[in-house]
Amino acid sequence: MKVSEILKTKGPQVFTIGEEKSLGEALNIIVVNKIGVLIVLNYEGQISGILSERDIIRASYENQSNYLNLRLAEYMTKKVIIVEPEDDIDYVESVMTTNRFRHVPVISNKILVGLISIGDIVKTQLNEYRYENKYLKDYISGVH
Repeated sequence: MKVSEILKTKGPQVFTIGEEKSLGEALNIIVVNKIGVLIVLNYEGQISGILSERDIIRASYENQSNYLNLRLAEYMTKKVIIVEPEDDIDYVESVMTTNRFRHVPVISNKILVGLISIGDIVKTQLNEYRYENKYLKDYISGVH
């Protein structure tokens, strides 16, 4: 199965924020929208980082009295691994597991077209296994 198939089900919505914004502004978007990450964009609209709940927790721990006013660019993850719509989800799962992150932006022709999470991958694989399991049970029992 391909990343594009997950995006067909999930949709293309991705929450973004400018790199000049504060952690407080980022936290507001994350909480209001019940999401785990924000894609951080530079002034040209290109991805310059990704800000996760973990990044915010680290900032709050290091700056307990003033973290909400800090620039998020100082705490975002700057090395962003991306995937493409035609990448196989087994490959993407392997990359995410190896690098220990839970969200990955999907880029097509240098344009942000979506975001998938490890949860999206697990849900898709589980549905695939259920379908395959039912098919095999029906085949074994003679139901066509």
